[in-house]
Amino acid sequence: MSLGPSLIFDKSSLESLNLDEAVLMDNFYMSTITPLFFVECLADLEKKISSNSTPEQLVGSLADRTPDSQGCPNVHHMEILKGELSRQFDLKTTYGRVAMAGGERVQLGDKKGVVYRRSPEREALERWTERHFLEVERNIAKNWRRALTRIDFDAMVTAVMAHLGHWRKPKSAEDAKQIADTIIDYMDPEWLIGFGLDLLGVPEATDHVIGNWIKLRRPPLRDYLPYFIFLLTINLFFCLVLPTQLLRNVKPSHQVDLAYLYYLPFCSVFTSKDNFHAQIVPLFLNENQTFVNGAEFKEELNRLNEYYSALPEEDQKTGLINFAKYPPDDTSFLTTRLWDKYLPRWREIKAKPREQRNPEAEKKLIEELNRMSSSSELQPHEERESDKLDYFTVIRNVKMRKGKWQRFSSDQEQRMLEEKRGERNK
Repeated sequence: MSLGPSLIFDKSSLESLNLDEAVLMDNFYMSTITPLFFVECLADLEKKISSNSTPEQLVGSLADRTPDSQGCPNVHHMEILKGELSRQFDLKTTYGRVAMAGGERVQLGDKKGVVYRRSPEREALERWTERHFLEVERNIAKNWRRALTRIDFDAMVTAVMAHLGHWRKPKSAEDAKQIADTIIDYMDPEWLIGFGLDLLGVPEATDHVIGNWIKLRRPPLRDYLPYFIFLLTINLFFCLVLPTQLLRNVKPSHQVDLAYLYYLPFCSVFTSKDNFHAQIVPLFLNENQTFVNGAEFKEELNRLNEYYSALPEEDQKTGLINFAKYPPDDTSFLTTRLWDKYLPRWREIKAKPREQRNPEAEKKLIEELNRMSSSSELQPHEERESDKLDYFTVIRNVKMRKGKWQRFSSDQEQRMLEEKRGERNK
């Protein structure tokens, strides 16, 4: 399918879309699906609702709209933090892209690559899109919500501020973010490591992290532990604003809303209809990232739906992968402007003469790709720099048709069905 800017959406944004709009979102954006999204949706299974639909039907409707083509589940933020603390994860090499689990470094001949097989996160996403809401996942949602209702915000603020000492009351959310940054930059870094690891729930790593930091001659923490600093800043910010009236009607559920921010480094675009997110998220984005209000995003996808629905039926039968490989040239479309910002060469690539489709060549290409991911001749390699690799392969199941949209041409669909039958007969 197409590529596109990396996107994080929350439940409020996705549930505003109809299925056809959600398919176009999946076509033009690479979605980073956070664990918080599943928690939000699965929690609805335990709620009493006033509509005629059951909780399973409402959550199932969200599952139908969840991206299956370009949606990738992100590793839980605590696993990422632990990876950084053990020097197994470097945020600088991942910023702006999903952090996926299951990557296997393989080499076939002189070609090196990474194959992302079905990790537990990927399997959970596939179960989700098939509406298989396992009891264990229901229990996770139930336990998470119970844990949220037990949060004592006042006690948390008191404990944190007792360690930090006296800081002035912030005058605005922006001011609170600046104070949090000042605390990070001016407190003793060795003390900050211990304090931060305790606050974030990994105090057992303190001695190892401090020892390694000293061994490396005490580099700036923003360079040495950028993700740790990012998470710590978010939590300090929240503790600074909670005693004020800057955030109205603070509820335990805001802990989930806040936790979405932990995943901001893994997207280029964040969209939400939630007022809390609209107020807070832009403070934690860098200059290369974009916040899009969920209402504006809904309007954009509705426009795209109308635009492509107006194409002749013969064009639509070639599949989204062909007639909507790129967004419209018209920069009045938000999607087009975002592609211009994050994939600036797409117009140049689109302008190149289009080669005539050759089904036999396509078949050989697919066979070669399959060989580079499943051949018995594959060998491991240790190359860590992505720009030195020849290929990345993500193995996933994608619905060929969704909503009113046909994603592939008829002959492509037929070939994929034949491949599936061949796999089942092995």
